[in-house]
Amino acid sequence: MKEIDFIRNNKKEFLDFFHSKFPIFHLSNVFYLDVKYATKYFLLSNNFKVSDAELESITKALIDEMTSDGTFKRVSDGTWTINHPKFRTDKPGKPAL
Repeated sequence: MKEIDFIRNNKKEFLDFFHSKFPIFHLSNVFYLDVKYATKYFLLSNNFKVSDAELESITKALIDEMTSDGTFKRVSDGTWTINHPKFRTDKPGKPAL
């Protein structure tokens, strides 16, 4: 599957794209649908079109790899904590209203 290879070879760019489109920070929770939609839009922005079934497969493989390499830490089914110090914030964000 060339799409997953593209993401593997551009992991830094994928994480930067994910961070720019979704509110993820070092040690924050990420959810399955966050990863799925980030994957979808990252691939679309790089001229890859995938079916829903392919997207599910790519997302699962990506999550497995990122869990294995320590980028994600599993919290529960469908939830992970992101371990990426580059996304650390110095001061807390504005609380939700």
